[in-house]
Amino acid sequence: MKDINSAPGSNSFSAFWQDLCGYARQGLDALNAMPWPMLLACAIGLAFIITILPLVLTLFVIFLLLKWASNMGGSSWDKKTATAEQPGKHE
Repeated sequence: MKDINSAPGSNSFSAFWQDLCGYARQGLDALNAMPWPMLLACAIGLAFIITILPLVLTLFVIFLLLKWASNMGGSSWDKKTATAEQPGKHE
């Protein structure tokens, strides 16, 4: 007899879990089929991507915030307005 009180989404979660386990098995089979030098190259490449990419993004955000904070001082705005007003003044 079918359970009429099943949780919503339980069928989609179990299908998702089965698909995820199938992909994990395929990945492990691919790793087992790889020769050692290729496996080493893949590990080094993955480690490079995992470590360098977040570092680059973090440094980009830090320098962007520093640039933004340096422009918030108002000194550069005063210099721009002062030079723009000088040619228009006739005393």
